[in-house]
Amino acid sequence: MLLKPFNTSLYSVVFLQSFTVFPEHFIAISAAYILIVASLIVYKNYSITIEKALGECLGLILAMTCYLISNDELLGLNILSLHNAIVNDYLGLFTKFTVCFFSSTYFFLTAESFKEQRLTAFEYLLVLLFAVLGLILLCSSNDLLTAYLAIELTSLASYILASFRKTSNYSIEAGIKYFITGAVSSAFFLLGSSILYAVSGSIHVVDLWDLFTDSCETGLGLTNQFSLLINNSNNLAFRSETQDVFFSSILNQCNSNLLEIGLTFVLFSLFIKLALAPFHFWSLDVYEGSPTSSTFFFAVLTKLSLFVFLTRLCYTAFFPLIDCWQFYSLWVGVLSVFVGSFGGLKQRKLKTLLAYSSTSHMGYSLLAFSSGHVLGIRMLLFYLIIYMIAGACTWFIILLLRVKRQKVIFKYTKELGDLVLLNKSNAGLALSLALTMFSIAGLPPLIGFFAKMGIFLSLLQFKTYTIPLLVILCSVVSTFYYIRIVKVLYFENLLVGKLYHPLSTNKTIILSFLLLSLVLLFINPNFLFLLVFEVVIESFSVTDEL
Repeated sequence: MLLKPFNTSLYSVVFLQSFTVFPEHFIAISAAYILIVASLIVYKNYSITIEKALGECLGLILAMTCYLISNDELLGLNILSLHNAIVNDYLGLFTKFTVCFFSSTYFFLTAESFKEQRLTAFEYLLVLLFAVLGLILLCSSNDLLTAYLAIELTSLASYILASFRKTSNYSIEAGIKYFITGAVSSAFFLLGSSILYAVSGSIHVVDLWDLFTDSCETGLGLTNQFSLLINNSNNLAFRSETQDVFFSSILNQCNSNLLEIGLTFVLFSLFIKLALAPFHFWSLDVYEGSPTSSTFFFAVLTKLSLFVFLTRLCYTAFFPLIDCWQFYSLWVGVLSVFVGSFGGLKQRKLKTLLAYSSTSHMGYSLLAFSSGHVLGIRMLLFYLIIYMIAGACTWFIILLLRVKRQKVIFKYTKELGDLVLLNKSNAGLALSLALTMFSIAGLPPLIGFFAKMGIFLSLLQFKTYTIPLLVILCSVVSTFYYIRIVKVLYFENLLVGKLYHPLSTNKTIILSFLLLSLVLLFINPNFLFLLVFEVVIESFSVTDEL
């Protein structure tokens, strides 16, 4: 199986290239304008509350960005922009729309909670917007340098978001740990990229694809082609044909090993960002110590863009090295599912438990990615969208769990035992959390069941039942701690616990919409599945080997 991007040279027109990154321009200009206006408001000491209004304003900006993307007249034209650094194909536009949509929903969901969490500085919201800008750029990145800059833009914003609560030692500790881990990940990415550039001479995904596939079609490696150029010249150093073949084979093996080493460094860097086992330890402390709204962003919104770039990199540029990246992806995915499923069994802290759950779900996504088949890409996108819907429900509910009669108003639940009286004080919220847990666990009649079933079907591409059976076993084990949350909600007989505030009307409407989508997508999942199918088909040219 070989996936090839469409030829885009026909559309490399100056005026087209100028407007294919217009959504990114719109977000960047909007962020700069709001920064200036908000700074003047704070400087003049105007007595107005800007937290909620600014949050809803940023949500509106991202909603307008979704409108710009969906009404783009260039939709369907695979256009390369900024010297081939940005590609706007169906995959990029679809994932950018998805990121903007969920980011807009995130701002509307969390707008009222910033003041309750004592995150009253307007810079917090602007940092979030710049992080979203980095995610959108990553969806369209077509070379290693652009991807690195996009990842760093999101990462630098994330370090600030994790440590923004300056009065909390846990928040500062989370920010420092996140920064150190991110620095290691960035070093791996740069080292791997430099090795790949040294061997191939290019950092563009399409150029790398052309280079490697041409070598595969002719049966010659990169250095073998270089040796032929030497032989055709008047160089007298290699008159012996036997010596030339021997020298070329050694050089080709050396460069092939260097390519695999460079690709391995890049893969490990992205695995760290995705909190995959055994690179997941940072996420436990960062998720627990960061403000809940920041953890919401880390756990839900950042995953899709990273997987999109990983798919572009491995399924286009480095598909000839499938044995290398498929091996690492497969076993890191299996280990992540195993660690995420068994690691959360004894957890009593709610955010740490969800961190293990995130590691497990990223493992499922990586297993779909590692299939090396177009079905795996479809299931990957389908699963990630369902994960984002369920994750948004879960973290929004956690944000809503604000305790009554507390002197510290931003006191939120952190232990499973805090949920004991939730059903008695807010039955609707308890039911919402239970339905979300059932969907994440993959139980019917919710869409999470179809999402996990698709992952298991993609694993059958390996023509072995060992890995699918192991993953199914881990999925059954992980169901325990999701069901345990439901048990705490409904089957604990304790009369002492925490009471929670009732929901406002607008929060109830948004939460109901998210929960309804989990049920309706189970009834008719064809809409989303066919949409993902069309995106994959239109973004890649699939050969007969598929």
